[in-house]
Amino acid sequence: MMQQMPILPLIDRLTEGQSVTLSTEDGQDVRISPEVVAGKLTGNFISTILPGIRYDDPRIILKETLAEFDAQGVTITSID
Repeated sequence: MMQQMPILPLIDRLTEGQSVTLSTEDGQDVRISPEVVAGKLTGNFISTILPGIRYDDPRIILKETLAEFDAQGVTITSID
């Protein structure tokens, strides 16, 4: 079952160029952030739990990150 979390404030932070860190019950910290190449924003977003994958919509990267947590059976304990 997909975990419930406050998505809109996280999307706002990402579109403003900030990153979001999701901490899990097993001590894992997953960072979702705007992609930066050569000091410039690319318009894409990345997640450390999904290496090599990037999306141009922060909603999709959040959804895919949460789906990966669910697939692993991991619970988010805090959002920074």
